[in-house]
Amino acid sequence: MSTKDSVLEMLEKNRGHFVSSKDMISENDVSRNAIWKAVNELKKAGYDIDAVTNKGYRLSADSDVISIPSISSYMNDKEIADKIIIYDEVTSTNQAAKLSLIMEDYDKSIIIARRQTAGVGHSSSHYDSPEGGIYISIVIKPEQLYHGKKLKAESIGKAVAHTIEKLTYKKTELDRSTNRIYINKKKVCGILTEYMADLETGNISCYIIGIGIKMKGIRKNLMIAKVIEEIYRL
Repeated sequence: MSTKDSVLEMLEKNRGHFVSSKDMISENDVSRNAIWKAVNELKKAGYDIDAVTNKGYRLSADSDVISIPSISSYMNDKEIADKIIIYDEVTSTNQAAKLSLIMEDYDKSIIIARRQTAGVGHSSSHYDSPEGGIYISIVIKPEQLYHGKKLKAESIGKAVAHTIEKLTYKKTELDRSTNRIYINKKKVCGILTEYMADLETGNISCYIIGIGIKMKGIRKNLMIAKVIEEIYRL
């Protein structure tokens, strides 16, 4: 992990509180100047970081730029974060996931985009995907599932709804026919589950779970981390 990523993870874990330069230097075994450079790189990338003499650095509670170190800081299993790739823009994360599979790039099985230009919902409907939302596709192979069971769309919907409720303290409603999730009758999440299979045998080679969440006031990196972990527990 680079010094910049390590500093970001430390700031994310202590969001809203100061982290001393001394602790950052000790944790990364680098110079004070290296920490200063890392913080300035993060500021240029859009992170809202305060610097106060004798206190250190503090990531604003409102700063929420989607990044792998920030997502990783909320994960219990850090190895999952190694599977993530983040794009500023894609046509759709499900499409990007399929292209990765065609190219046999199995290392990056969690695709995240800050915006989609051609997001797709059920029945090939357009899914509006401006910056500010959460757009993820997770590739799951059958051998990753417990006892070789088949993945059901309903179980995915329940898992995501449970995560949203846990993090927002708001009651959700899951439309089981479409896997759309609502809060107070307002749609906050759409889920599109696809799979790739052998045409002759019908054996499923992988599932592609596309999740789009658009809610105000949520901590995106935290939500992404917990949604991914919940899916991995299915």
